[in-house]
Amino acid sequence: MLIFLDFDGVLHSAVSRPNARLFSQIPLLETFFRQPEWENVQFVVSSTWRLGRDLDDLRRPFSPNFHARIIGTTPDLPRSGSLNGHREREILQWLRDFGREQDAWAALDDLPSYFDKHMARLFLCASSTGLVEHDLPRLAAHLRENGFQAA
Repeated sequence: MLIFLDFDGVLHSAVSRPNARLFSQIPLLETFFRQPEWENVQFVVSSTWRLGRDLDDLRRPFSPNFHARIIGTTPDLPRSGSLNGHREREILQWLRDFGREQDAWAALDDLPSYFDKHMARLFLCASSTGLVEHDLPRLAAHLRENGFQAA
């Protein structure tokens, strides 16, 4: 079970504000995915934060005991004009590269235009807030609808 994880607009607001904290929603995300039902979920960073950073740098904002669950980053595919569907193409390439096409997967992101044929796998977060407490019941339902099963 895989989550392709964006940072801006998911782990913190994508909107610049005075006193805004980067990664403010990580405790909420970690608490949710530590529940027994989701303890086998692994994460692949699909955020543009992956560009120019190694995996250890990307793991650093998370709790040390969560690091092993962050298993990689999507490839940076060449952009050809529009970014419509671009993140989805990078996710699909990662799945092919690692032989995980049959795995249950979902994406946590705030930009629907980055997805196309697999829009149903996208859990859309509000760019202004990122993932928030009232999203969690809907997130759980979304994961179940996309083939995630209890550990």
